[in-house]
Amino acid sequence: MQKFCAVTLICVYLLHISGTTAKTYRIVNGKNALIKDFPFQLSLRIRTIHICGASVLNDAWAITAAHCVHDVELKPKMITLRMGSRYRTKGGLIVPVTQIYNHPNYNAETMNFDVALLKVSDRSFRRNDLPVKPIKLPTFSATMSDNMAAIVSGWGHQSSSLHILSAELKYTTVYTVDQTACNKSLSAHGGITNAMFCAAARNTDACQGDSGGPIQRNGTLIGLVSWGIGCADPYYPGVYTRLSYAPIRSWIKLLTKL
Repeated sequence: MQKFCAVTLICVYLLHISGTTAKTYRIVNGKNALIKDFPFQLSLRIRTIHICGASVLNDAWAITAAHCVHDVELKPKMITLRMGSRYRTKGGLIVPVTQIYNHPNYNAETMNFDVALLKVSDRSFRRNDLPVKPIKLPTFSATMSDNMAAIVSGWGHQSSSLHILSAELKYTTVYTVDQTACNKSLSAHGGITNAMFCAAARNTDACQGDSGGPIQRNGTLIGLVSWGIGCADPYYPGVYTRLSYAPIRSWIKLLTKL
């Protein structure tokens, strides 16, 4: 299965630490976002360089995609999270990560169970001086209907050809795609599993640099940006980690008590 990287510089770094490129995403044709409307949004940085998105779950836990942080050579001290700012490189506050927990069933080849939890010091995300708030998790095995609108956000690339991260947080609306139809359209690239779901919209999408970031509906975090073939390609929907899937949701509850 071919995989795509966010930015050339980041690809080189990820290749160095993992020996493989990572399928990642950015917002194509998105709108500028205010952080007060996305107070759970985090920028995940390796050695101060943004590589992925993440979301606040409570005072001491964040969630992202496993492919962003899975390599054994990647130590927690190398990762920080910028919170409380709409800007990728300024504002808000930088929080160090103390522990990384990848889902035990994560498979880097198939991207199955593409979810990781990040521990920070207790009460690091409890702020009154910054627009930082947790996002709600879905219930166990929550159903997801087809053509359901959801919002995806991040600082990733804004086109498939222009490999430049966005300076400001962007968001767009996408719509869930029938599971069988999505699996068929992606069959040549490994297809999808029950731990994934697909979403798409005309001429807009998540893209490189948005990986691990939130896709949410009515204030509930239904998934994480995981992988895709190109960006905003009319033939290939984007693929997201399904957080309501029982083996994923139960693992999150086990670690975070949420």
